[in-house]
Amino acid sequence: MLQLNRKTEYALLSLEHIARKGGDSERVSNTREISEAHHIPYPILGKVLQKMASKGLIKSVQGINGGYVLARKPEDLSVMDIIQIFDGKFAVVGCFKEGRCDCPQWKGCHIKDPLSELNHKIYRLIAQTKLSDLLSPPEKIERRSA
Repeated sequence: MLQLNRKTEYALLSLEHIARKGGDSERVSNTREISEAHHIPYPILGKVLQKMASKGLIKSVQGINGGYVLARKPEDLSVMDIIQIFDGKFAVVGCFKEGRCDCPQWKGCHIKDPLSELNHKIYRLIAQTKLSDLLSPPEKIERRSA
C-alpha cells in the first residue's frame, strides 16, 4: 500500500496552514500555532519546518512575531516536492526506488513493466498536484478527478 510517512503528512499540513493564513510576511505562522491547530508534536514539527526552510519551501521570519511564510506560491509547489524531501525517491515498489535492483526475480519478472508504467502514472499525478490544489474546496477536487 502506498503511504506517506508521518513527517511528510506534517509537512503537508503545515504548508496548507501557512498558505491558508496568507503566507506572506504580514501573516506568519509559528511552530506552536501549527502544532496546536493540527495536533502535531511540537519537537517533530520544529524539525520538519526547519528542513522545509533549508530546502527553500518556506522562509523563516525572525523576531518576536516570527515564524514561517511560504517561499513560493502554492501553485508553484508540487506535492511531489514535499514527498521527495521526507520520503526520498518515489516508487510504488522497492525495485524502482534504488538506481540498481538486486531483486532475484528481476530478470524473469513479468510484472515489472506494468508496475513501472503504474509508477510513472502515479508519479505524474502527484507531481501535477500542487499545494494550491490542497487549498481547493473538496467539491472542486472531486470534479477535477472525475
